[in-house]
Amino acid sequence: MPQRFLTDLHSPTRLAASLPAPGTWRPLPQAADRAAWGGLPDAEHARLREAAHRELARPWAGLPPDGFTAYGTTGDRETYEVAYFARRTRLIAAVLLTVLDGPGSAAAVLDEGVRLLCEERTWCLPAHELSHDADGIPAPDPGRPTVDLFAADTAALLAFTDLVAGEELGPRRRADLGEAVRERVLRPFRERDDWWWLGLHGEELNNWTTWILSNVLPASLLLDTAPQDVLATATRTVAALDRYVECAPADGGCDEGIAYWWRSAASYFECLEHLSSATGEDAPLRRPLTAAMARYPLATHIGGDWYVNFADGRPLLPQVEPGLLHRFGARTGEPEVCAHAAAMPPAAGLASPDVSLARLLTPLLDTAWQRARTTPGAPPLTARTWLPDTGVLTARARPGEERGLFLAAKAGHNGEFHNHNDTGSFIVALDGRPVVIDLGVGTYSKETFGPDRYRIWTMRSSWHNLPLVGGHEQATGHEHAARDVSARLDGSGSSLTMDLAPAWNAAAGLLAWRRTCALETARVTVDDTWRLAAAPTALALHLVTTGPVTAGNTPGTLLLGPPGHRLLLHYDAGDFDAETDEQPVTDPKLAAVWGGAVHRIRLTARTPAATGHSTLSFTAAPDAAHA
Repeated sequence: MPQRFLTDLHSPTRLAASLPAPGTWRPLPQAADRAAWGGLPDAEHARLREAAHRELARPWAGLPPDGFTAYGTTGDRETYEVAYFARRTRLIAAVLLTVLDGPGSAAAVLDEGVRLLCEERTWCLPAHELSHDADGIPAPDPGRPTVDLFAADTAALLAFTDLVAGEELGPRRRADLGEAVRERVLRPFRERDDWWWLGLHGEELNNWTTWILSNVLPASLLLDTAPQDVLATATRTVAALDRYVECAPADGGCDEGIAYWWRSAASYFECLEHLSSATGEDAPLRRPLTAAMARYPLATHIGGDWYVNFADGRPLLPQVEPGLLHRFGARTGEPEVCAHAAAMPPAAGLASPDVSLARLLTPLLDTAWQRARTTPGAPPLTARTWLPDTGVLTARARPGEERGLFLAAKAGHNGEFHNHNDTGSFIVALDGRPVVIDLGVGTYSKETFGPDRYRIWTMRSSWHNLPLVGGHEQATGHEHAARDVSARLDGSGSSLTMDLAPAWNAAAGLLAWRRTCALETARVTVDDTWRLAAAPTALALHLVTTGPVTAGNTPGTLLLGPPGHRLLLHYDAGDFDAETDEQPVTDPKLAAVWGGAVHRIRLTARTPAATGHSTLSFTAAPDAAHA
């Protein structure tokens, strides 16, 4: 039965009675309030001030005039987006410096930044633009603006800039700012019902919903001038949030990957905070689903900066604001979430699409967060987690320690948001670093979200830790899913068992492929038993790894992984021949994580048969760091 929890709590009647008058909601003080902003610890003040000055030393970036044409013809997203985000980062830096050092610290940059953003033809990215010309090239239509993730981000950036540093802008600039936000984002949001991310027509919702709402709602509260407009925005937001919750897995997981969690579940939390702050109603944050959402980063934490990165996840997180996660944990009554946030390193700078002004400034006034930040402990490093709805199991051999083996295994299906064809794949880490890896996602292009997505090598099952049967890779779609899935989590170890056969098309001839991924104290095993309609022309087990692969001291063993994190792989040398491919990594985002090359082990069956069995075993090599 559909849940309407927020809609019941915040009905239009209650919202009309509880929402503040337009322009009176002030979630952050003005920069001129030095008593509010002056209490930041010296080290934090110096770190942020340096980051702001680093961005302000750069000139304003000019948007490429052919950015939309380039995307439509060549698929290039990066050229336009780099300049687009650089502009917003510089404006964020100017607001930050004004908060840190007081009014007058960056007045000229503030004024120029607001002017430049308001003069942009559109705030929507070329890859998201809904209007096109006669040749099918994205072409912004100022009369019908597209509200995408970053148009909404820009609206909130300008709204919070006006809130905190509006006194640095002249009346005309502030008027232009407010009108631009209302015309480009707020009015289209309220007046059009064809935004798929609202879920008004039964669409399945993802990070777009909460990411946009977490920006549109505060922008309306801050800049809309008519009570009925604020009420309409809030009413539409509340209903969409309930539809988002209907689509969210009950286990709190995020099938889009850990990086998207920060713009999906974390943005949902921000929406609840905004509603609570504006209406005075306590946000429903201690419900089981919300608490489960807060715990997801713990479930996927391998160690250090490394996270489980199925789908379009990134194994090394982009710049995020851990103060947001700390508040999420505090509000949901999850002390381990707070401890995890406190142990996270601070963002290295401001230059990232994932840095938002509100996320950056709000923790500066959170005294509980600032206290936690000064005396961080070790991260919780939970023993094991099973997310049955998302289909992900994680387990570590030494709870509370990075040392030792870590296993992540995925069931699920191949129709997820930001999907890779990876049902049944797994990750093995040693001493906090992935060795048998999931590559993750590289630089986005037009191909990434088009019909050619699965021509990208990192998206295909042949570059995941999966079988290749008769030359057949896994297929795409919700129906290509693991079945008969069961997890075991007890004192003797953790395991995930599933039948992978439905993940392939019928032409592959799989009747059953039973896989069990298991972690005991000192060993990870991957046990496969298969039954095919006929003997395949070829059969291979693939493993993707980082450093060069070398032969072990005995037949049927291979050494893999970087020095200090070496795994010893045992396989049946009587049944399989081992070969290794080296794959150059030219994508800059992938190379920043894995270096200039990755390696794929191919264990090829000597005599492919219709039925068979294989066991792979991974243990720490003698030269591993903890040995």
